[in-house]
Amino acid sequence: MVPLFSRFFSSQITVYVIFVLIFVFCSPLSGQRYLTAAGFRIDRGINLTVQQYITKGWTVEGILHTSLSSDDLGLTLLAEKHQKIIVRGFNVYAGAGFHYYSRSGDDKSSTNDIVNNVVGLSGIAGAELSIGRLNLSVDLKPDIHFNAVDAFEWNGPAVSVRYIIIKRRRKGIDDWDVWDKFKRKEKKKKPFWKS
Repeated sequence: MVPLFSRFFSSQITVYVIFVLIFVFCSPLSGQRYLTAAGFRIDRGINLTVQQYITKGWTVEGILHTSLSSDDLGLTLLAEKHQKIIVRGFNVYAGAGFHYYSRSGDDKSSTNDIVNNVVGLSGIAGAELSIGRLNLSVDLKPDIHFNAVDAFEWNGPAVSVRYIIIKRRRKGIDDWDVWDKFKRKEKKKKPFWKS
């Protein structure tokens, strides 16, 4: 029975590793339908989130942790890689970054000193769906603290609701470079002062 379990477990790990490699290194397809989106992120508190598309499926996300329903006040900056799955507008993503929290003082170290300023690394993994001007996402964001009593903090799942401020322009068939070879795409003439 044990060899069967170990064979099943090792095959699950193999599938997971293959999925991660495909996700990170394969096609530059991007599922994002936005350049800039902002809204609310709800985990242990109510936070503000802004996401900015950078290039080839990469975004930068800033999360402002507010004191609404939480003891943390701070900032998290994340770089995220998005990968389209199934249809455009629905994708999965993973990333990492840094965080800084200013805590209310209930976190005490072994010397009974209050740790007010917590810094560390954050990871994130989740899925998002964009419909019209609305972007919905569910994610997990574990934290590793450098100077807190609990070095690892599992925040649990979070839900984000964002409004798409600037939509990303979808390339049409006229934007394909293949038409330049057939001289079908009309070249814009430069003004005489830029010659």
